[in-house]
Amino acid sequence: MNNFDLTTCNVSPLTLIFLVDNDKILTLKRNPDKKIYPGKISGFGGKVEPGEDLVASARREFTEETGLTAKELSLRGTFIRILDTGYINEIYIFVAQGFSGELHQDSGEGIAQWLTVDDFLSSPDIVDHIPLYLKQVIESRDFYCGIGRYVQNKMVGYTDNQAHFAERVKQ
Repeated sequence: MNNFDLTTCNVSPLTLIFLVDNDKILTLKRNPDKKIYPGKISGFGGKVEPGEDLVASARREFTEETGLTAKELSLRGTFIRILDTGYINEIYIFVAQGFSGELHQDSGEGIAQWLTVDDFLSSPDIVDHIPLYLKQVIESRDFYCGIGRYVQNKMVGYTDNQAHFAERVKQ
């Protein structure tokens, strides 16, 4: 990473939404033809569109992919994916609680399914970065910030702000 030139990268803002209902979480088993994380289990979300703010993007993506409207939506963290393809994904992580509407099982993005949080976290098909922060963002502890470096779609480096908060608590 010594010669890593940020000026050659494209930065793409994304939203990621987790709907939590007691000990259950609504997940998306991504279709196998998806470019990003094919066949993996994730939350819901996608690209922030030009002129759109983060909350509007999160609400739009969530409704498009589930058919539901989130009642409460809270920004709980960010995760940055630095890819060897020249892209940097800045993911804004939201937790939703309460909903209205009727769930669409298949949105074209994949299949929606309710899982317990533990089953989701222990799935071999979970998107790689989600276990790093899911419990923290659900439990509304410290605001999460993490960064992962990827080579050939595999995380090869990671850091987050947990040590930063731990040091501040000691003082």
